[in-house]
Amino acid sequence: MALVSVHERLAALAANRTAGAAELLAEALDILFTARAARADMHEIARAVCAAQPTMAPLWNAAAAATAGDPERLNQFAERVRRAPATLARYAAAHFAEDDPKRPLHVVTISFSSSVVVVIEAIRSVRPLYVSCSESHPALEGRRLAARLAATALPVTYFGDAAIGHALTGADAVIVGADAIAPSWFLNKSGTRMLAAAAAEQGVPVYVAATRDKFVRQELSARLVIRNGTPGEVWADPPSGVDVRNPYFESTPLHLVTAVVSDIGVLGTGMVPDVCEH
Repeated sequence: MALVSVHERLAALAANRTAGAAELLAEALDILFTARAARADMHEIARAVCAAQPTMAPLWNAAAAATAGDPERLNQFAERVRRAPATLARYAAAHFAEDDPKRPLHVVTISFSSSVVVVIEAIRSVRPLYVSCSESHPALEGRRLAARLAATALPVTYFGDAAIGHALTGADAVIVGADAIAPSWFLNKSGTRMLAAAAAEQGVPVYVAATRDKFVRQELSARLVIRNGTPGEVWADPPSGVDVRNPYFESTPLHLVTAVVSDIGVLGTGMVPDVCEH
């Protein structure tokens, strides 16, 4: 029965289009531990985990730990993941409190990222803060972020995707999440590249909030697959001759990024390749 449950959960993992990388990783780790306890073929389960969410670097890293041959590797990986949010919050609070802790900070973001939420809550603990976010069509993850932050009485301004550039006027920082960080680029929700490029043009610093499990080596980065949603999510009944595309994710070059706020410190982009290789 345990293996039947594992395969059902793998199917649900593959069907999930709205959860962020951290949430997907939590489910993938539980699947891997369940499969290990059931003495399943871990290489088979690991391949299925990667295939279920091929864009998500943390799942590839978890699969690698599960098939390393040493059972402790998966235990250690899971423990690092468990500790990461608290460490990420400490680094974020220290970094964003440095300039003027009494002045409100205006942060712009896109989509929903658990790491971005951790960073926003950490900043809020040390200085006044308000947030602008975009809707992130078609799954509208931005609504989830706006609702979550507003429920804690944090001021939020919500924009349509095409209008998020307006939020950069007077903004102090753009903070976005990542589903993967490679030596020279990172993956995140479509729309991230345009926001980062617009911010760089206007001199607004761009930060990527990501835990260590998001970093991947160069050779693994080439195996990540950018998933596409169904065309009907964008246009249910297009006329003949119209080809509808719905890519969920895109890569953004790290030269547009000021720093990566992580659970191992605030990293300049020149430090990213070394972290990816280790």
